[in-house]
Amino acid sequence: MMRRTQSEGETQMAAWSDGYVTDIQYTNHFYPDLAPGYLAFSCLRQGVRPPRLGPGATYLELGCGHGFSVNLLAAANPGLDFWGVDFNPAQIANARRLADAAGLANATFEDLSFEQLLALPEGRLPKFDVVALHGVMSWVSPENRALIVQILDRVLQPGGLAYVSYNSLPGWGPIIPLQRFLVDYVARNPGDPRVRVIEGLKVALELIEGGAAYFRNAPGLKAHINTALQRKPAYLVHEYLGAHAHPLFHADVARELDHARLAFAASTSIADDLIHLAAPAALVRQVRETQDETWRQTLLDFAGDKAFRRDVFVRGRNMLAPAERAALLEDVRFTLLEPAASLSFVFQVPVGSLTGHGPVYQPIAEALAEGPRTFGEIARMPALAGVSEAVLLQAVTLLVGGRRIHPARESAEASGAAALNRALLDRLAFGEAPTHLASSLAGSGVVAGFEEMLALKGVTARQGAELMARIGRPLEKDGAVLADPAAVEAELARRFKAFNKENLPFFRTLGVI
Repeated sequence: MMRRTQSEGETQMAAWSDGYVTDIQYTNHFYPDLAPGYLAFSCLRQGVRPPRLGPGATYLELGCGHGFSVNLLAAANPGLDFWGVDFNPAQIANARRLADAAGLANATFEDLSFEQLLALPEGRLPKFDVVALHGVMSWVSPENRALIVQILDRVLQPGGLAYVSYNSLPGWGPIIPLQRFLVDYVARNPGDPRVRVIEGLKVALELIEGGAAYFRNAPGLKAHINTALQRKPAYLVHEYLGAHAHPLFHADVARELDHARLAFAASTSIADDLIHLAAPAALVRQVRETQDETWRQTLLDFAGDKAFRRDVFVRGRNMLAPAERAALLEDVRFTLLEPAASLSFVFQVPVGSLTGHGPVYQPIAEALAEGPRTFGEIARMPALAGVSEAVLLQAVTLLVGGRRIHPARESAEASGAAALNRALLDRLAFGEAPTHLASSLAGSGVVAGFEEMLALKGVTARQGAELMARIGRPLEKDGAVLADPAAVEAELARRFKAFNKENLPFFRTLGVI
């Protein structure tokens, strides 16, 4: 990525960045697919033996950014050791600062490029049970992708798991010209790229409204642009303006990772592994009869026009015998990620929208509202008598993939999660609002809105209103921004009261506080 001086708008290449965006730091965001329990369940439901992810297991995120996901997972899974590596020293400094504030002894961060990591002496890093790369493969050069493969070959345990997500073809195909359009627009208009990339997206919308023929031939781009305009500008800079940013075919990723003896195991995306929900009905038979896994995924990518993949690869693909898979699945515990009263059974799947059958989904929600349940306990509920394991597993898969429920840890000990969440809530005063808080029961993150986090912090409605005014954060009601400070305070008081009555006990159950 080219660096721009604030005063002159001149451009120069940062030598150490190798074309990657470094002068604008990546966003603080948590990606639920990274959670160990989620990854293990993704393997198990496909009949692939997951790695050992209990106490003492090790986890590495390559390209960890500010380390928000690593810190959150370390706080939510105190028995595991988490490592984060990123070559941007500013981001690693921020990651260490948050780990220190939360007192996380099981989170380690290293300021290393891929090349520097490979140059470390043997034993300097442990062998890892999980290595995660979110978005990295489609943002770096082919040379750096080759280094990633070498790293995986060196540090991933036999039987270990690699999570690799990336912008993918063919779905990303129509976006490539838009990406080039934005790169050229920003290059021609000196200034803060975060501002210019937003401008470029709006100019593209003007072309659409003006009848530009390209966009008529790619009708989905308007929705893509409108969605992009809701994202943080720093994210958009990384997504579109990196010198090596480009989408990848799954077959190419699988071929490269084969050099590290990695085999595709599963997708973490909702319903991608449920072929009848991932492909039009006329194509289901063709996909199911395909013996080659890479070709099957290619067919599914074309069937669903997939633009982003979330792949799980394993180093040693050991298929479970049906009886062992059933035994392991029976013992998996699940917990709600949101109160049962607000739970929706509508899911967006590759073939469209699906509404879960109430007599199957409602008993699951009601049971989990009383506390975590294993898959076996759910299956033996009288209300689900006669429901086949396949139907029940599909329901649980959709609920997990839809972020409604989550595999639960055996222990809900919350001191690490509570300490991290306190540190995160302290940052609200500076306008830094996380997307998730740590849950020790889920071993993952739980979504919390800004007002909910204010309530968790224990501020009064007046203090909350004053804080929001100070940091310039608006409060909306019925689609309109409340401008009167007294109205803001009154609305916050109403929301705090409802939260404390309805949701606070739920956050306690999840081990958030």
